[in-house]
Amino acid sequence: MTSRRPLGETLGAFADLTGLLAAGASQGLQVQSLALELPLDLHVARGADGVELAGNLPQFLTRTDFDPEPARLAITLQAVPTAGEAP
Repeated sequence: MTSRRPLGETLGAFADLTGLLAAGASQGLQVQSLALELPLDLHVARGADGVELAGNLPQFLTRTDFDPEPARLAITLQAVPTAGEAP
């Protein structure tokens, strides 16, 4: 069984996609935006630092009647030109 990780770590992994987009830009690939909608299992857990919200992608493709429905996470990453760059 995979350990549950804090929701912030899960969101940080998605934010790391921006590095991949930048690497693609150096190869001539230009991506203006990326939209993802994913299922997310959320759990409230008590840890050494107090109460923590854990969030992971679901472990299994199938669900039983006992499993709660996953939450939906929608993320849109969009390129924003900096000063001096063309849009």
